[in-house]
Amino acid sequence: MKYSFKLFFLLITSIALLSCNNNDDASNTNNTTTNPIIGDWLREDATASFEYHIHFEGENFGKIVTMVITEDNVISSANPFEWTIHNEILTIIDNEDFEHNTTVEYTVDGHLKIEGFSNLEFTKQ
Repeated sequence: MKYSFKLFFLLITSIALLSCNNNDDASNTNNTTTNPIIGDWLREDATASFEYHIHFEGENFGKIVTMVITEDNVISSANPFEWTIHNEILTIIDNEDFEHNTTVEYTVDGHLKIEGFSNLEFTKQ
């Protein structure tokens, strides 16, 4: 009887665990396999003394990093933003609550074009 009760309990527990589903997996579009915009993108006009990066991170957070290198100093800034993307329309809300709505396009070379945000292309790093 004790053995039957343990077997029944094990069976019910196994069914309960196997029937659990993590619904977050299907709705999460902020990972690199389902959302190719996630990552660090370098603007094409980068030089040895100037870089402009846009970082799209998970959970709709990002930052724009600008770095200028002079003979005396390295000057950099990092400005946070929130972002969403829906039907190829990217919305960026900067730290001053200014909203940029623009289209997103990937070139055949894998570069990122953000038309309403920059006329220059970005390369994923």
